[in-house]
Amino acid sequence: MTVEMVCITLLLYVNGVVESHVGHHKMVDCLKAKKVNEKTYDGGKPFRFTCQKRLVEVGKDDKGNNYIIRLLDTDENPRIKAKSVTEKLGG
Repeated sequence: MTVEMVCITLLLYVNGVVESHVGHHKMVDCLKAKKVNEKTYDGGKPFRFTCQKRLVEVGKDDKGNNYIIRLLDTDENPRIKAKSVTEKLGG
């Protein structure tokens, strides 16, 4: 079973494209992970880590832990992206 929700997400952009995403419960946890990842990332291409609230599809693994399946508020889904921006600002 999957659920759509707005989630604090640590994103890794490589050459301007999202390569990786990990959900966090609190912004402070995301920012701590961002700091660690920026110090330890050894990719040779231009990269950027950022913490953002994003609309995501969440699933559960065998142990019952939540994980992000995919980002829903992307340029390919403009209707969903508009919904996500509304939720970020007021919802």
